[in-house]
Amino acid sequence: MYDLKAEGAFAFTLSEETVERFESKIDIPKNTDGRAVDTAASMTVTGKIRSAGDGGIADSTIQAAQWANNMNDSQAYQNTTATATAAGQVLRRTTLPNAFVVGYSESFNVASGVGSFELKVRQKKDLLEGYQIECGFGL
Repeated sequence: MYDLKAEGAFAFTLSEETVERFESKIDIPKNTDGRAVDTAASMTVTGKIRSAGDGGIADSTIQAAQWANNMNDSQAYQNTTATATAAGQVLRRTTLPNAFVVGYSESFNVASGVGSFELKVRQKKDLLEGYQIECGFGL
């Protein structure tokens, strides 16, 4: 099970009913012979856009879309945490404390009434030391 939480101007929480997958990635330059300082940490989250039975919105994906569309630099960064759990244990918790959106997309299937989204965020490079990966503890 997965969930995503973003804290900032466009705060939202996406629960296990919405988030289907997340990928955490650290990009280290391939053309280096030693530890490179030009490292990037990023996260990609995919899931469903769901509607409520009354026709309303059943999740907070609209806030993710609004964050992606934000053009105000002072609101661009959010503390973003994705968690993968199984059997009451945290398999991975990845936190990007100064994440900004580098990509967002949505697609919809009219026949099924369900949409899907993909959110790509990256940690602000000069604050990479704040990037955290945790695991192995109970909920």
